[in-house]
Amino acid sequence: MAARQSNEALQQPYVDAGGRALAQQMTLLGLNGTAGQQDALNALLSSPEYTSSLQQGEEAILQNASATGGLRGGNTQNSLARFRGDLLQSVFSNQYNRLAGVTSLGQNAAAGVGNAGLNVASNVGSLLNQQGATLAGGAIAKGNVAQQGLNNAIRIASAVAGF
Repeated sequence: MAARQSNEALQQPYVDAGGRALAQQMTLLGLNGTAGQQDALNALLSSPEYTSSLQQGEEAILQNASATGGLRGGNTQNSLARFRGDLLQSVFSNQYNRLAGVTSLGQNAAAGVGNAGLNVASNVGSLLNQQGATLAGGAIAKGNVAQQGLNNAIRIASAVAGF
């Protein structure tokens, strides 16, 4: 039992992290309500990953437009308009996939704990079966010895009586 408890204790941080990651995935998808989803999206919009990529990307679009003489053209405006949405989608997907990895880690840890428990139960059951078989074998042997002794006594009595 101590080994099983030790295994559970070792796996528990991963199970906990997987549970938290799953909750965050559900929030990103709106499964915990629209207010939670909006908060999650706002967190992504203010994250360093999004803000620094946004700044660098918009600067690159403007520098390219400036270098080619199309700073005020429709293509530049269109690129700038699409860039924020595309970037948010990319950051969202990256975050969701990272959370999916942690969720999977937690799921595997939980399954490992469950499998360890099943193995312990199976081993205990097997040992109890072996113990029962050994005790039954001893009782049968004891009965056989008593029967053999009774048969010997009957043969001796028969021989003495002349039967």
